[in-house]
Amino acid sequence: MARFLSAIPPTMTTGLDLNNYTRVGGYLDKPGDKRECGIMQDIKIMCSSPSARSTLLDKLAELAKTVETTEDKEDAGVWTWMAFACLDDEVGARIFARFRSREDMERHIRRKEVVDFWLGSKEEVRSMGSRGYLPNGKGWLHR
Repeated sequence: MARFLSAIPPTMTTGLDLNNYTRVGGYLDKPGDKRECGIMQDIKIMCSSPSARSTLLDKLAELAKTVETTEDKEDAGVWTWMAFACLDDEVGARIFARFRSREDMERHIRRKEVVDFWLGSKEEVRSMGSRGYLPNGKGWLHR
């Protein structure tokens, strides 16, 4: 592991995240065939307190159910949508999603339920950051 940790930083664009997470809700591969997506979205959320995170996780679990049950009808391009709670602290959460295309991602993030989630979670969220990833045909650790 020491050799890996010293060799990996020059090949990475995002830094090494060694936090551990547990699933709150969502699904991994809606099409079921592990197809390559057009874009991935990774959202890291820091809550204002442990109790705020508890409230946010409840909201994320509800949003996950909504996304999963309506995805076929409204968002067929949402191939993965998962929410997580960080196990290494009491304020971290994360959303990871895979989309068929950028257009599918844009349509999803503008859905009423998603917008309502963010607008209704302002008190719980201290900070957040989002990254999008595009396929490059080289893999995650290619140099």
